Amino acid sequence: MNRALDEVDLRLIAALRREPRRSMADLARVLGLARGTVYSRLDRLESDGVISGYGPEVDPSKAGLGVVAFCTLEIAQGSHDDTVRALTAITQILEIHTVTGIGDLHLRIVARSNDHLHDVMQQIAAVSTVQRSQTQLALSTVLSRTIADVLAGN
Repeated sequence: MNRALDEVDLRLIAALRREPRRSMADLARVLGLARGTVYSRLDRLESDGVISGYGPEVDPSKAGLGVVAFCTLEIAQGSHDDTVRALTAITQILEIHTVTGIGDLHLRIVARSNDHLHDVMQQIAAVSTVQRSQTQLALSTVLSRTIADVLAGN
């Protein structure tokens, strides 16, 4: 369901973004809402799929995955689903986007080192439907936002 988020939803998401482990009572107090309102809003946001999880955020470089690369792939015509299925098996690929313009798929990849990235790129090249790739290394990440940050206006 694609229901527009109202001001209360956005404030609740922003509060959870700042401190995801807050209790319902504390959220209600901070937001100036009844605890039942917070419960029902949070339940609706979860059931609508707006809030999809509460997992930990992990810093890639501190987890030993300091190399970030972006790769644009040209794939064989009509092979989108098969290619995506094959690429999904490569765990270092964090995102796969179908794109317009030059190329067909755009990937975000993490690796432990340049040598590890080379190994990952070899796995990608081994996918029979991949015809051409172009890869760029991220030298640094100067901004990294989540959807919760966008909704909170951060």
